[in-house]
Amino acid sequence: MAAENINNQPVSELYIASRGQINHYHLSIGLRLIWLNNSQAFMFGIYSATVVVKAPNAFLLAQERNLAMVIPIIGFLISLFILGDVIASLIQMHKLNCNYNHGPEEERLFPLVYTNLFNRMLQHLSPVLSSLLFILIWGGLILFDHGLLNL
Repeated sequence: MAAENINNQPVSELYIASRGQINHYHLSIGLRLIWLNNSQAFMFGIYSATVVVKAPNAFLLAQERNLAMVIPIIGFLISLFILGDVIASLIQMHKLNCNYNHGPEEERLFPLVYTNLFNRMLQHLSPVLSSLLFILIWGGLILFDHGLLNL
């Protein structure tokens, strides 16, 4: 059954294409949040192992120390890249919505998103804040590991 508006008119191709693209970007944001959480869990696990477990000889101790210095940088960069990807998806969703709303007048009978701006912002707050939180944590660990932050 095809979607129809209040006047029983079928939806347009513009609506179908725009709504499909918005769904794609919305789902990709959720996937990126899963990638972020999984990658950060892995990175924190490896980092804690390099900090807690002591190497049996001097060569491995130096390697372990180097690894402990590099892991926060990698975690920081992963968080930064995922944040950039999430922001790019949000910008693209906004552009799709604006493009659709500036179309023909009859298109406005089919809103792409059935909510207000405040609710949409709250909905996308979690991926952005999660990325920023990991960036802050890794940034603090980098500063601490390199002696730039003393607690």
